[in-house]
Amino acid sequence: MKIRNLDIFFSLLIGTTVAWEHTNEDEFRRAISGHNHALVAFIEPSTAASQALEPEWMSAVESEKKGLISIDCASATSLCQEFGVISYPALRFFDGHGKTTSYRGPRRASDIISYLKRAVHPSVRTLNSEAKIAKFQSSDDYAVVARINTQDSHVRTAFDKLASQYHDRLSFGRAETEGATMVSCYNNRDGQQFTVSDLSAIDALLRLVESCLTPVIGEFTRASEMKYLQSGKSLVFYFTTTSADRDAYVAAMRSVAKMYKEYLTFVTIDAGEYGDLAIPLGLMPGAFPALSVQNPMFGQVFPYPRSKKITPEAVGGFLMDIVQGRVKPWDGTFAAGEAEENIHDEL
Repeated sequence: MKIRNLDIFFSLLIGTTVAWEHTNEDEFRRAISGHNHALVAFIEPSTAASQALEPEWMSAVESEKKGLISIDCASATSLCQEFGVISYPALRFFDGHGKTTSYRGPRRASDIISYLKRAVHPSVRTLNSEAKIAKFQSSDDYAVVARINTQDSHVRTAFDKLASQYHDRLSFGRAETEGATMVSCYNNRDGQQFTVSDLSAIDALLRLVESCLTPVIGEFTRASEMKYLQSGKSLVFYFTTTSADRDAYVAAMRSVAKMYKEYLTFVTIDAGEYGDLAIPLGLMPGAFPALSVQNPMFGQVFPYPRSKKITPEAVGGFLMDIVQGRVKPWDGTFAAGEAEENIHDEL
């Protein structure tokens, strides 16, 4: 009950400190004209998706100060219709020269800010020195560097085409070399590097980028459910109620996830949206954060003890205990004490 009350308290606190600061039509038109660039959030305040975006958007605005504006489509209906907005929220980047691009990336503050910084640059930047290459490869969460031999014009064409498609998610840089052509992708968020020199396969560059974009700890949603369940690996689920808690868990658990990535996939779940998945994983609903391990191939579930803190060392030990048979699969029932405690929490 204490946890639930704290959740309610912090939800109310966030609600009092975070609020949309919308732009009117005249301000909007000035913001997207005169060679000015802007990322615009067209929102409808009553929709759940717009409400979920609000704290992340305001956090981005507070950090970036300029280039981010929002429009309330409930009051500026004709303006939103003029720009073809039919679902909410819709995020559009206006480059100040009449071109508009839809943003379809993650709706978190850090991703929104990263996208805005990418969008103001050309889809491919020329890197004409080793110093510029070194600086560029660490300039973004995801950066792709192509060292292309001047004779491999077909690689340059394919690289530029890929950059135009993925410019909203990665930064692309290109340098000429007299040596062999090689393309590297730096996932600086997870501290990983992926490199390919054999570009004979038509999808070699695409597979490089997709591997680079795959996080060490991903998010389990309805859209990604089948991908994870059909991966052939056991899954380590972490139910979280706030983005701040999720970020803290990912940062703390990243090294463990890397250690076991050949056999296990670590994912987080938004407990507010997918809390119904807790019970099949042996977890009491409403008792979050919580962790559970599932082996989809054998239908086995290993819920992490609620009495133990979720730390990298403890989770690593729990995984080893499962492997060595010291932890038995969940039998499908909850202990009487757990059920009673959850009933009290719901009161």
